[in-house]
Amino acid sequence: MTTPKPVTPRIQKMRQLVRDRIIQIDMERVRHVTESYKKNAKVPPIVKIPMATYDICSKMTCRVEDFEIIVGNIGTEFLGCGMWPEWDASWLWQELEDGSLWNMEEDGLYHRTDASGVHMTLHPADREEFMTYRDYWKDNTITSNMDHWAPDGSDEIIELGVTSYMTGMERAQIASGHLIPGFEKILQVGYGAIRKQAQDWMDDHKGNLMGEDLNRFLFYKSAVLVCDAATAMIKNYGKACLKKAEACTDQERKTELLQMSDSLEWISENPVRTFWEACQATILYQLLLYMEARHPALAFGRFDQYTWPYLEKDLEEGRLDPDQAQEIVDAFFLKSNCFYRASNPKVAAVTGIGVTYHHTTIGGVDPDTGEDSSNPVTFMVLDSMSRLMLHDPTISLRINKNTPDALWDKAIETTRLVGGLPLFQNDEVIIPSLMEELDFTLRDARDYGIIGCQEIVGSGNDYPCGNGLHGKAGLGSHGTILLCALNNGVNPMNGKSGGLETGYLYDMESFEEVKAAYKAQFDYLHKWSVTIQNYCEYQSMQHAPHAALSISIDGCMESGKDCTSGGAKYNSYGGTATGLATVADSLAAIKHLVFDEMICTARELYDAVMKDWEGFETLRQRALHDVPHYGNDDPYADDLMKWVCDIYYDNCKECYSTRSKYYKAGLYGASNHVIQGFGTWATPDGRKAGTPLADATSPAQGRDQNGPTAVFNSCCTIDHGKFMDGIALNLRIHPNALRSEESRISLREMTKTYFEKEGMEVQYNVVSADVMRAAQKEPEKYNDLVVRIAGYSAYFNELPTPMQNDVISRTENQII
Repeated sequence: MTTPKPVTPRIQKMRQLVRDRIIQIDMERVRHVTESYKKNAKVPPIVKIPMATYDICSKMTCRVEDFEIIVGNIGTEFLGCGMWPEWDASWLWQELEDGSLWNMEEDGLYHRTDASGVHMTLHPADREEFMTYRDYWKDNTITSNMDHWAPDGSDEIIELGVTSYMTGMERAQIASGHLIPGFEKILQVGYGAIRKQAQDWMDDHKGNLMGEDLNRFLFYKSAVLVCDAATAMIKNYGKACLKKAEACTDQERKTELLQMSDSLEWISENPVRTFWEACQATILYQLLLYMEARHPALAFGRFDQYTWPYLEKDLEEGRLDPDQAQEIVDAFFLKSNCFYRASNPKVAAVTGIGVTYHHTTIGGVDPDTGEDSSNPVTFMVLDSMSRLMLHDPTISLRINKNTPDALWDKAIETTRLVGGLPLFQNDEVIIPSLMEELDFTLRDARDYGIIGCQEIVGSGNDYPCGNGLHGKAGLGSHGTILLCALNNGVNPMNGKSGGLETGYLYDMESFEEVKAAYKAQFDYLHKWSVTIQNYCEYQSMQHAPHAALSISIDGCMESGKDCTSGGAKYNSYGGTATGLATVADSLAAIKHLVFDEMICTARELYDAVMKDWEGFETLRQRALHDVPHYGNDDPYADDLMKWVCDIYYDNCKECYSTRSKYYKAGLYGASNHVIQGFGTWATPDGRKAGTPLADATSPAQGRDQNGPTAVFNSCCTIDHGKFMDGIALNLRIHPNALRSEESRISLREMTKTYFEKEGMEVQYNVVSADVMRAAQKEPEKYNDLVVRIAGYSAYFNELPTPMQNDVISRTENQII
């Protein structure tokens, strides 16, 4: 066991500011995007949006703090944030108009703090200015364009409550940028060369645009505009550093600022040369993308792989020593945490407080040789998470058969110190599955990364939309689908009909009839969900192109086509299934209680569920304790989980769109198992209405009683290689289990065995129920307690109580 070195004073100062975050909303981006949209109202969106990006980036405030070595801010304040009214800012307009949630405090700012933990402020002048933009954006948003019409019958499906955790359609509150941008291309090629490629094509075809040439011209025009936007923004940061240097009296800092200024000027157009430039250019490209759109989950990808060559050269030539390099990595991940945006608290309750979804992938194999490619930066990333006690970004460690024990040990120690990080991903399953399921080349499959919660994607060559177009359409409430199957197509939570009329449980004379009803209902409703996504895709191509993103993704510049229109080398989309173990356990309960043991009639079980088990407690206890549950290495329940997952996968294989022939199945979720649980009626497994569903591929809370090996065995009954949208398996480990060297080795070997059985992923929560209960009573004493929810980690005391209780309710495992 090693203790991380202390951080430098300036990193510690920045870390504390980030930890105490208060997001100050400002109007700068709103002002520039509104002025630009009004000025260019009749310009096609593929050009109008990059025009707005240029206006925003060339005029934005560029801050440089005294303690910063990596710069880039999404608002006018250090932890400030603009807004994206062209997508949807209606929640903020509504709250400000209501007035009850925002209170003026002594500092002269409006403050908003609620149970979600999102602490936001707003200056009175910004509030007044913001309200003046409301009328313009009321019917000019991308969201409103998609909401004006939808395929016939879709409203009925939405009202049923099976396609989203929110009410109403709201098809596009966010962009569909859920992927790994081409950071490596930005670092190696630079904006100047990308711009030249686009400008050269336009010059060669000036006055001679035939057929598809016009579409290509519009795309290349958009590319020139966003490259100019990036160059202007980065040059302005260089000027800000120079201005800071001129006023600086500390000679060492002055020299540092001057070097930063020179390097920023260089990377504004040219390829990077050093490790610092690589880290800084990555952050600033991320910033460019944020200025373009409200992208929800722009992952950093294989950070250790694309930055290590520059650090290796710096170390060899004496420009940096390891401690200096570690400080840069620390600064990089702290700056990443500054990109958390003002968010609708209802959405934040699902996606997490302070979660940027800058998922970072480390380790794995070399794309060309297939050999283990872990390097010193791999270890530095884990050190930063440990030193800084960060819950974000999520870190995925790619494991292969040659991963060194030293890296395993570092990862497990990080897991012990920072609960739930890193996630462990199995190269030996994922790489061949990418080739088989999605037709990736061997090299590109070896170069995969993880985004968002768990989605598996290509690095800088893939437009995957793994969580559905614009986020929400890919979210299916599988518990409600089961209830519709047992209740003749009616959701008992809201009384809405819209599913197939598959009959009532009490009329089903065999378990095969129950399964047939579920399959019919699932096939029908899931294809409706994909239909809505396909509609969103059609609208995206017209109203939401992503030029700043497209310039870095392999295939787009070559084809002259935006990523939203199929320009990327690889194209896919997909969704995520949460609560499948609840479905499997419910089917096991029906089979056991009604058909096998005949403990009750189908009518009695139906009545018990429909009455939320009120008056049926004895039967509920039988369902909870007598029925076999998934996660205990018992084929009775595990085979049903496999069947449910296969139904889902097989349906996904039948789905496709104009842009993509691949619709991927995923078994993960941010905290959807809790949020969807709020809106899901009681289920036959004994679960009460409104309580959490099972999380992803994990057993239902507390139902696994035979230890982690049994959970692994149950989970491996599912063919993980089919689920190329990603898999999440959460296991909670008591901290005492990792206090000895022997126990940490046992965890490593247990994980290896699981991976040898073709398990794809696992993430460990190393925290005791006693500690979490103590944190509920005295949160100020546990300020840095990090836990893994499902698709993200969080500071425990920033979680709403239902989510805290959900983590506490999970089985607490020991390692033998």
